[in-house]
Amino acid sequence: MFINKNIDADRLKNETNNKPSKKIPVSGIFRVKTKNTSFDMLVVNSDDTSISDRFWDENYFDYSLEKWCEWCKQEGIYIDVGAHTGFYTISALVCNSKNHIISIEPFPLNFHRIITNLRLNNFNNKNATLFNVAVSNTDKEVKFDNNTSQYWSYLSKGGKISDKGKDIKAIKLDSINFINNKIDLKGIKIDTEGEDLNVIFGAEKMIESYKPKIIIECRKNNILDILKYLSKFGYKKIYDEYGNRIGEEKLVYFNDGENSKNLFFEIS
Repeated sequence: MFINKNIDADRLKNETNNKPSKKIPVSGIFRVKTKNTSFDMLVVNSDDTSISDRFWDENYFDYSLEKWCEWCKQEGIYIDVGAHTGFYTISALVCNSKNHIISIEPFPLNFHRIITNLRLNNFNNKNATLFNVAVSNTDKEVKFDNNTSQYWSYLSKGGKISDKGKDIKAIKLDSINFINNKIDLKGIKIDTEGEDLNVIFGAEKMIESYKPKIIIECRKNNILDILKYLSKFGYKKIYDEYGNRIGEEKLVYFNDGENSKNLFFEIS
């Protein structure tokens, strides 16, 4: 279902069999469907490409989100690092109403869209804890570059900790206190545009204690270090979105022009 105020977008999509040469910006509420669940997300003038891509391609498939939803059926605490507009945050709650999600997003526009999308799906702070900060290996002040000169013009996907940009706070995951919760940490999703290795360095205690399942968008330059680091905690079931099993010493294959790859880490 798509409640769309841009009627011309629907018309053009239908007239061109879902493959228009010109994609009119779309606005409305989009129903995201996975294998076993669905939830609603807001888009305004195609400001969330995760939505507009799905609108224009009815065969769009997101293996990482499907895998996350599969994991989130198990009751527990889940952490969404680099939450963007809340796909993984909201799906964790939809998959099991007893889950608690810790959602972390440094870019203010994205952060406030997460709040909107949570409310759109009738969730509140009983289910979710949100942090408008970056994540790294220590608690510190960093600069955050959202990779565009038009800082307030759209919902950024490429923002990252850099040597330039706006001053913001960064935390390490081990600084998050959820010891009083009655449920354990079950999963972590990490998408931090190259800061991924530092994120897991800063999560050493929680990884060692809980052995959560982890999704990481790894970069070419840090993927082997990530594999080596997590192997010491007993992560032996490591695979990519095609189901290819990966070992510590096995070179991960990247296609031409591909600079990152989602990997999935499970103890067994």
